[in-house]
Amino acid sequence: MTPFSLGTVLRRLYLAASELHRGVLFALLVLHMTISWELLSLAGEADLRPLPAYLYWYATTASTVGYGDLSPKSDMGRVVTALFVMPGAIALFTVSIARAFAGVAARWRRRRMGLGEYSAMRGHIVLVGYDPDRTPRMIAEIVADGQGHELVLVATQELAGDAATHRLVRAPSLTASADLRRAGVATAERVIVYGPSDPDTLAATLAVTALNETGHVVCFLRDSDTAHLLSAHCPQVEVVLTPTVELVVKALSDPGSSRLIAQLASHTDDGGTLYATTARIAGSFDDAARDLRARGGILVATCGAGHNSPVFDLEGQVAAGDRLFYIARTRIAA
Repeated sequence: MTPFSLGTVLRRLYLAASELHRGVLFALLVLHMTISWELLSLAGEADLRPLPAYLYWYATTASTVGYGDLSPKSDMGRVVTALFVMPGAIALFTVSIARAFAGVAARWRRRRMGLGEYSAMRGHIVLVGYDPDRTPRMIAEIVADGQGHELVLVATQELAGDAATHRLVRAPSLTASADLRRAGVATAERVIVYGPSDPDTLAATLAVTALNETGHVVCFLRDSDTAHLLSAHCPQVEVVLTPTVELVVKALSDPGSSRLIAQLASHTDDGGTLYATTARIAGSFDDAARDLRARGGILVATCGAGHNSPVFDLEGQVAAGDRLFYIARTRIAA
């Protein structure tokens, strides 16, 4: 057992005070307020004896506001205020404000360096991986969609801190579990994985699904074999493959179709965009199409709840909870 040492205790108190420790500041504040109240009571300041009046007077004195409606009346009370109360109260107030701003500045610097903590966030979107050309466009599309989701970007590159559109988390790799948790992947409503290569994207997607089993995870892959492998092991993940070949052939067969497909995928164009909503009641395809048409949308496909493959069936039935894919200028509620 370590023997008691007054020197050790004093050194610890000195270090805590020099570092503006919250506990030491609070203890000094309580001590100063108590001694001040006792001294003013001994000086006969009856107006300052009631606790509410004293707290109000002490706060206005410490903040240098000094309304003047309460003040010491006796000479001794004024001496105590001038030599003890005011210097101590103003010093403690100044130190507390400085410490508060230092804490805010430290948090801001950590966030600028990508060291922020966002694990307590809910209902947000996390983008795992950064591409200098495509990631800013993805962020612009998400913001233009207008659903108001907060965005967190996980990147291994040296980037300039938080932007107006998103928060930044720096990570040594896209599979670092601690950094993915710090970015709020475990509680995210949606996650986009876009690594520098297919192996990186595959590994990062597996790391994401290990943390988040309920959110909607989308990843971008270039190789179809890798996409089939991921779909076999993680069927809940929506895999997006590069559609370059299909778009080239479609543009060749149906001129202008590639531009139309690009427009339907974008929220920043002025034309119609492809959206998805949820059916509230059961009915036929025609019923759902008629309801959407009345609200400014054109139904193009449906997808059963729990499935990932949309179907185009004019004679089909729609069940409550099915997804409805439609084209409209703006998003339509369920």
